[in-house]
Amino acid sequence: MRYLSACALTVAAILSLAACGGSGGSGSQPTLGLDEIRERAGLSAPIETGPAQQARRQDILARADSLVVSTMHSELVLPEGTLSVRQLAECSGAECALLDPATGETDTANLDTAAVGPGDAEAIGSAHGITLTSESARHMGADLNSLGAWMEYGSFALNGLHVVGEEFESDTLHAVALGDLTGRPLTGSATWLGIMVGTPTVGDDRGDRLVGTAALNYDMTVGGLDAGFSGIRNIDRGTAHTVEAVIFTDLAVGPDGTFSRGQSGGRIEGGFYGPDHAEAGGIFEQSEIVGAFGAKRQ
Repeated sequence: MRYLSACALTVAAILSLAACGGSGGSGSQPTLGLDEIRERAGLSAPIETGPAQQARRQDILARADSLVVSTMHSELVLPEGTLSVRQLAECSGAECALLDPATGETDTANLDTAAVGPGDAEAIGSAHGITLTSESARHMGADLNSLGAWMEYGSFALNGLHVVGEEFESDTLHAVALGDLTGRPLTGSATWLGIMVGTPTVGDDRGDRLVGTAALNYDMTVGGLDAGFSGIRNIDRGTAHTVEAVIFTDLAVGPDGTFSRGQSGGRIEGGFYGPDHAEAGGIFEQSEIVGAFGAKRQ
């Protein structure tokens, strides 16, 4: 039995909530109140409501031509014990192949698999013109939770999926970003600022929600893109995460405005969305964190 090895439900969950929240994993600490989360994460009061952000969902999905998905990390509780499962994602355009290296089985996720409608949304706080929103829903017996944002031209999120079956229980964590690519190379020099979300993939805080600042800088004279995620806080425990910054330097940006480097566990992949590279979004994996980010051009 494949349990949750990228079954149709898991694939649907990739796109079902690409903007939302709630604790997606096994963290045992109580969730903080919104005011305390904003204070600890350096967010201001939300500049829009969750439903207002959700209203852009279908339009963004209709225009999107890029999808990137992180490695999917699942923990399966079976009668014979607990099993950790990874699915490796290889993305191109608006489609990602999800490989289970243990079985060799491959599933496909694309923008057409967005079968689940938006759930209950609550705006948490805003930074750099982006409102971090949490959302939760129930679909086909699964609890779906997400943390992220719908921007103007793209979306990014940390998603959690919890399923209880007759012979198993599972928690799956992954990050996702999608959007309408600018489709042109970068020129000049520019900075993008925004929000990153993520979660530890191992340890006692697996599944706890992490929030930090996303900063991308491009210097045409050097020809490389630097991406940094700093001030990373665990908003379920109200503490700084043990890894407070994740940095990728000198990333090559393709003629279509996309960038990627590395493989599962040490990877970043994303692109620039909207006219004049107005937004940036993507996923990253480093220091046993899986995360997503979105940022706006300054």
